[in-house]
Amino acid sequence: MGMLDHWQPVLLSRRLRNKPVGIVVAGAPVALFRTADGRAAALSDVCPHRRLKLSAGDVVGDRLRCKYHGWTFDACGNGESPATPKMTTCMTSFDVREEHGLVWLKTRDSSPEFPVIDPQGFFPICTLEHTVPAPLELSVDNFNEIEHSGTVHDTFGYDLDRLHEVKVEFESTDDTVRVTNAGPTKRLNRIFAWLLGVRAGDIFHDHWTTRFSPVYSVFDHWWTSPDGSRESMVRWRLYIFFVPQDDKTTRVFSVTFAKSKYPGPAGALRLARGFMRREIDREVRADVTMLHHMADFGTSIEGLKLSRFDKVLGLTRERIARIYRGIKGAPELR
Repeated sequence: MGMLDHWQPVLLSRRLRNKPVGIVVAGAPVALFRTADGRAAALSDVCPHRRLKLSAGDVVGDRLRCKYHGWTFDACGNGESPATPKMTTCMTSFDVREEHGLVWLKTRDSSPEFPVIDPQGFFPICTLEHTVPAPLELSVDNFNEIEHSGTVHDTFGYDLDRLHEVKVEFESTDDTVRVTNAGPTKRLNRIFAWLLGVRAGDIFHDHWTTRFSPVYSVFDHWWTSPDGSRESMVRWRLYIFFVPQDDKTTRVFSVTFAKSKYPGPAGALRLARGFMRREIDREVRADVTMLHHMADFGTSIEGLKLSRFDKVLGLTRERIARIYRGIKGAPELR
């Protein structure tokens, strides 16, 4: 399988309206548009006539019309010329579906499983998109380790002075990597800590599993008392998808859920949804900002001084290369 053969999110559904939208996925330009009945469709964003971007054109009924010479294309890529009616063509089109507020696509001839997003009683909070100025591997590295939380994050993370107390464990299968962390929470904003039911000295639990078709991680965050007898009022579950735009930029799509022990419908989370959305957006932006400051965007880990938290770097690289990029014989780095 190649990078375009996996079901992966490429755009927030609310951004695709009556005009086409041009995106780039794994270096491939794609034009997204909606047909007359509102269905999303995707074609290569290069008109086969004179190579203009189809995303610069217009939607006419069920067809995407090139702005240059008026050629039109249906959702399957079948094209017609208004100036030479007998001249037809067929260009690359993609399978498309919409789930969880996102437009997803894959190649027509691939048959991967669609990622399972299972809220399991969690309430939907938000679906967000961020652009990361770093290659896929570095973007995954940044989100899939917790050591930086002591200095970068305000809510989800550990006390910098007690990071040495954090317990970290790794489990891996042929196609997954799982990491569990538990240790003294960092000090939270007083109001937020009160709302979450988090007290000074509580233990922050950070568990995640990463899969590679497509590349995404499922995070579970919650707090307990040191002896485990009391749990915080709110648990979080985040699905974070990493989609390379090119070899220098990655787009990150996050689908966030929460579960509350407060009384009332959805544990009163409907009332707090806007506040929680801003908090998730702020925490993701903190990661994005940090990657702006990278001194070296090379993806090799050779020569790096790695800590006990960094075993995951080699595990994920091997699986990204083998499963997502389709590179045979990729070595596993430990």
